[in-house]
Amino acid sequence: MSKRTTLIAFILAVAVQVMMLVAVPARRALTLANGKRVVLRVQPVDPYSILSGYYVTLGYEISRREVFANGSDFADEGSCYAVLERGADGIWKPISLERELPKALPDNRIALAGRMRYGRIEYGIEDFYIPESRRRAVADDLRNHPDKARVEIKVDGSGNVALERLRIEDRIYE
Repeated sequence: MSKRTTLIAFILAVAVQVMMLVAVPARRALTLANGKRVVLRVQPVDPYSILSGYYVTLGYEISRREVFANGSDFADEGSCYAVLERGADGIWKPISLERELPKALPDNRIALAGRMRYGRIEYGIEDFYIPESRRRAVADDLRNHPDKARVEIKVDGSGNVALERLRIEDRIYE
């Protein structure tokens, strides 16, 4: 193999690795920049974990398939799209589950890409990382006002979801 061929192969190998490292955060950044804002009610599950860093595990009504009219039609594993509708209070509510991304939804509806696992739907927005300096304030706020917690997420046209911020009453955590 010539030096030139070896150099090209090396550059290609490095470029592929760099593209793989950039792809995951780039998709989230694109969703945050271009996605539609959706507000969801939150059900906090765990205040923090020292082993994984400081984060809150968030549960959502839309993570339970039984809240969707056709949720029982879906297997315990596999991809799905959750169709939500904006309520009068600004909170998005579950409507139906679909096997494919719906093509034409009215402005007050949106589809989130999810993955069914053991009968629950995961969207990739279940963990909210907290700066160490604010962890106690967030944990106390969630413990004292669990029914007031909301998240703001962004959803792009393909149903990809990115967690933007946690809101508890008028306090915002980013």
